[in-house]
Amino acid sequence: MNKETLCETLAKFKKYSLLGWFRYFRMKIQGKKVVVDGSCRLCGKCCSRISLEAAGRWLRKEQDFAKVVKKYPEYERFTIVGCDSQGFLLFSCSWFLPEGICKDHENRLSICSDFPNVTLYFTGGEVPLGCGFTFREIVPFSSILQKELIAADEKKKSNISH
Repeated sequence: MNKETLCETLAKFKKYSLLGWFRYFRMKIQGKKVVVDGSCRLCGKCCSRISLEAAGRWLRKEQDFAKVVKKYPEYERFTIVGCDSQGFLLFSCSWFLPEGICKDHENRLSICSDFPNVTLYFTGGEVPLGCGFTFREIVPFSSILQKELIAADEKKKSNISH
């Protein structure tokens, strides 16, 4: 493992939950990666129970959220509505309209436009029930191609030696 990869892995340590680390290592061993599949159904579930992160960590304390709002006033649109099973604060966005969209959809925050980000999967989280998005574990095409090329090369060598 090179230094950059080790640093990246250590940075993830702060974000991932125990379940997230299990998922991460299992996928590494299996040569898989996680992808987001599906599309938005405008259900608003992500707008009414969303976790937020700041400085590379998921928010767990009201004081930390207050610091975020002080530094980034645009986050005032979020209000704390509870905690999830892992102790992450859950927020609701006051900009969500009954029509199923953000009142300023074109200029929504990156955390909103990026939902669901694969980091959610590695915190042990899931997309809300009924959401149009899902997480899927896949074997990357590049891995499949490499495996097939190696097999073809071995077959070619085998045919030459006979």
